[in-house]
Amino acid sequence: MPVQTIVIIGAVYLFATCIQRICGFGMGILAVMILPYFTGSHVHSAAYTNILSALSASYLTWRYRDKVRWRLIFPILCGSFLATFLSVRFLSGASFELLEKILGGTLLLLSVYFLFLKGKLRVPPDPQYGFLAGCLGGIANGLFGAGGPPVVLYLLGATEGHAAYLATIQGYFAFNNIYATIVRFLSGQLTTELLTGLFGALPAMVAGIRLGDLIAPYLPDKAILKAIYLLMMVSGIQMLL
Repeated sequence: MPVQTIVIIGAVYLFATCIQRICGFGMGILAVMILPYFTGSHVHSAAYTNILSALSASYLTWRYRDKVRWRLIFPILCGSFLATFLSVRFLSGASFELLEKILGGTLLLLSVYFLFLKGKLRVPPDPQYGFLAGCLGGIANGLFGAGGPPVVLYLLGATEGHAAYLATIQGYFAFNNIYATIVRFLSGQLTTELLTGLFGALPAMVAGIRLGDLIAPYLPDKAILKAIYLLMMVSGIQMLL
């Protein structure tokens, strides 16, 4: 992989992880919106996001392990594991143009939800809804490395407080992204060239988190999130046209 591509990967994940640290959301979405235009493939952004999320979420899961609600995670993972496996296999043979259309529709739907419906929808905390949330999240995770929103929607209504929610969602991210990384390896997506990009992505993740720690107290996270949602909407419409 050319050095300039590694530098671009680092720059994308520096920005994406900084936003994730400030807002608690956005790394996978921002990466998949930007990186494929430089690497020529959606596999890179999905794989890097899975690996980085697996590392960061595993640390946070261990740190807050006493607050994780494991019984809630199990049905979600059952749906997610199945959908992730199928969507990763689909990604291997799908054209860039087809994935652009799927991503455009996904970004448009997510932007509408976050701008107009967030906080207004509640999903019953029943296992079947957890399984469905896992299936939807697994599809998005396998294709783009951005499968959090459906699971977030479910766990917000299923957990009893903010601390339990944060710990439980990190537990889900840890196991699901480790699994997705293994599936990508077995599917032949984690090539030597792709993994070379981690020389840019891994240091960028550490630097992005640190940068986010420094500037988070001075930035309006709600305004940043709204800007991201609007960018998602514009990008989604553009990809569909």
